[in-house]
Amino acid sequence: MPFPMRPFVYWSGVYNAGLSLLLLCPPLYRVLGLNICAPIWGWLIAGFLGFTSAVLILAARDLRRRASLVYWEALLRYVAALLLIPAGLFGDIGLIATPMGLGDLAIGLVYMFGLPKELGISHHALLCDRLE
Repeated sequence: MPFPMRPFVYWSGVYNAGLSLLLLCPPLYRVLGLNICAPIWGWLIAGFLGFTSAVLILAARDLRRRASLVYWEALLRYVAALLLIPAGLFGDIGLIATPMGLGDLAIGLVYMFGLPKELGISHHALLCDRLE
């Protein structure tokens, strides 16, 4: 049985929404070991995550037409992983950033390789939004 991408995209959007809400409350993310230098940065990231959450949830409703948005989200996940993993290991943001970055890497890989396989569309078509 193939891995279903639509529910995965939907639930990863819900995950982004949860992270967004978490980052709105500094005492809550500090309890988890995340150290963001100033609340404004957490709030800025929360806004970004809120937007990507909406994009993913809406894309899951019609994945064939909106798959390019999810594919580009994979690239954002890679950037997040490149920033979070070393910051968690070597910076002062907190060790929890490392598994969060690894999670972003895993989600990005599922998006990037699951979408072409399930939809029968090339990477180039997804990257350039040539889905039809």
